[in-house]
Amino acid sequence: MSRILLTSLSGALTLLVFASFIPQIHHVWLRKEAGRVSLNYLQWNLIHSTETLCVAFFLTINVGEDVPLWWAHLPKIALDWVNLTQLAGVWILFNIWYSLAIYHSPISRVRKAKRIALYILFLNVSLIPLVIDATTELFCPLGDLSCDLLEQWPLMVLLGLHTKLIRPVTLGLLVLSFYEQARQPRVDISITGLKVQALAFFVSSVCWTFRVFMPWKMIGEHVPLESLYANVVIWFEMLGFAVGGDAIFAIGQCVLLRLELRKMHDDASPTAGERQPLLDPPQERDEEV
Repeated sequence: MSRILLTSLSGALTLLVFASFIPQIHHVWLRKEAGRVSLNYLQWNLIHSTETLCVAFFLTINVGEDVPLWWAHLPKIALDWVNLTQLAGVWILFNIWYSLAIYHSPISRVRKAKRIALYILFLNVSLIPLVIDATTELFCPLGDLSCDLLEQWPLMVLLGLHTKLIRPVTLGLLVLSFYEQARQPRVDISITGLKVQALAFFVSSVCWTFRVFMPWKMIGEHVPLESLYANVVIWFEMLGFAVGGDAIFAIGQCVLLRLELRKMHDDASPTAGERQPLLDPPQERDEEV
């Protein structure tokens, strides 16, 4: 597949992913109420998208002649910027969705402030250091022969911290976020949005392998088991985080869609009135952060 065709298809997929958020954002905007949308569900998805953008941003801006990394091509091509645009757009859209939900949530202002403070704290260990790295010379670039190895350690530590520790934690939060939303009496999320997001993110998870740079030559025909395991680990840290994240989100949205359709079917059944409680189910509880 030619790079021009792949870049064009990736751009179209990026637009589809962006469009999949419109029904969800419009749903909250129109209803002016988010009592049954779990804030944990949205905040943990937001944190996960922030971490995904963080790692991809690091691998994109720090690739160079002396530092060939997985993910971005060497030299960088238009496709690399399309990939980064998709992750940045998803992060922005999750911020909009979460901001609307927390604004219209019935929880107290103190709880809202705590959640916002928690996310700002996470930004201080994720995107903010990378913005400083990209716009200033505070950190010595990786592979810069004019710098001592010790002068490059901040970026090396930052990459290791995210790939070895923070990234697995955010993947765990992503999985748990769907459990948090499924616990709500009703999903109360756009059905159309669930369908489109499940489709868009599933296709995205499949396509990531073809869209980013992978040094397949590092994996020869006769690779010791230890080297094969090491390459699998590196693949997950440098590429699999995007594949796995999009796949988990697609599956999670499918589960929420199934739950909502089943509840709608139960409500429409002839015996639904007999099963309805005398009082309306309570709004989302004042969730702990």
